[in-house]
Amino acid sequence: MRAAVLGFAVASIATLACSTKNNASKPDTTAPATAMMPPSADPAAVRQAIDSANARFSAAFVKADTATMAAAYADDAIMMGANEKAVRGRAAIAKSMGGMFSSMKVPSFALKTDDVIVSGDYAIETGNYDMQMQPKTGKAMHDVGKYIVVWKHQPDGSWKIIRDIYNSDMPMPGAK
Repeated sequence: MRAAVLGFAVASIATLACSTKNNASKPDTTAPATAMMPPSADPAAVRQAIDSANARFSAAFVKADTATMAAAYADDAIMMGANEKAVRGRAAIAKSMGGMFSSMKVPSFALKTDDVIVSGDYAIETGNYDMQMQPKTGKAMHDVGKYIVVWKHQPDGSWKIIRDIYNSDMPMPGAK
């Protein structure tokens, strides 16, 4: 029995060696895994597109123009604001923004991009915001905070937001 197993092992190794030798002479036509990634877009051009989109978004925010603001988002985008549940889809994002503007005005709103990382069809933007809010009742409020936005390059060449998370740097009311 031992001789049979040993003979089978030797035959297997010999077969494997011949197979490896035959394959070694063949050129490797398999593309490396990295070749499957789409080429990265020009980071400067992506940054310019994001800066332009943010300028339109900021101007629309002050005007309470939810249609223009929502146009920055992809159809299946997710917005995750502080102290609220995630909002899924462009239509729901527009509705959420409309709800906010029904209770307040925003006399000033500014976005400042700190950096943009580009990889293939995606760009990750980090930055901060500064805004003044005037509720319909009550005193004016000032808020500053930070955000991370994931952008995706669209077939039409534009960049749309697919994920948006932001939160305030201000302490919670009553917190020290």
